[in-house]
Amino acid sequence: MQRQGFEFIRIAITLLALGGLGIMSYLTYLHYSGVQSFCDISEEISCDVVTTSIYSEIFGIPMSLLGMGYFITALVLLWWKWKPERYLVIFLLTLFALIPSLYLSFLEFFVIKAFCVLCESSKALMVAMLVISFVALKTKARLPVSLNTVAPVIIAGLLATGITYFAQTGVVGLEDHSELVECLNEKGVVYYKSVKCNNCIRQERLFGEAITKLNAVECHPEGENPQPALCLAKKIDKTPTFLIEEDGVEIKRIEGLQKLQVLAEFAGCPFEAK
Repeated sequence: MQRQGFEFIRIAITLLALGGLGIMSYLTYLHYSGVQSFCDISEEISCDVVTTSIYSEIFGIPMSLLGMGYFITALVLLWWKWKPERYLVIFLLTLFALIPSLYLSFLEFFVIKAFCVLCESSKALMVAMLVISFVALKTKARLPVSLNTVAPVIIAGLLATGITYFAQTGVVGLEDHSELVECLNEKGVVYYKSVKCNNCIRQERLFGEAITKLNAVECHPEGENPQPALCLAKKIDKTPTFLIEEDGVEIKRIEGLQKLQVLAEFAGCPFEAK
């Protein structure tokens, strides 16, 4: 009976980990592909806003890719040379991973102000894995979980959160893209943005200081020099949006966060990443 209990718990955690791995894989795909997700419902409920914000990466690595690493590690622990004592490792690993994950949830609600259904679903799966592995420790493996065991993991998680914060908030484009911006202006490119748009913040960080020279229109009433009527007239449904206009007439447009190389090709401007 005890053996069956172990197997039931292990299968339950495995299913949760597989679900989390699937979610993280999809979010990683969204991050790199730039396609619109099925959960991009509005500016307030959007996986796309979150996965393309400046908080979606650390040191150039998508947070979702790190999430994939966590779930894969949990699966390896569950099925490679399995021992019941692994429940303790899974419990501590999950506790460590949850701390920076909850920090990202805080950013969603209070900074990005967009709810990522898939992101929060993966954290719910992690919480379930934490609870089940804890129950297995207490009722099956009968291994003690003391404050001395948990405290170092919590401290490590808080340190990881601090590193994540400083790495993300310190990401700014350092290269001089003035030549690209001058070319975009000459080609009639107009950048439509919103002060409430996190994709716009990330887009502007890619440009660095040169962004101040780019022809831009603020669409949100709370922004600096807002022109919401013009944005409505131009049918700006999503920010950032780049329009090529000639004498006020739209020639073509491109929507969403864009790599500088893509914008250069869009406008027919030379560009070489340094």
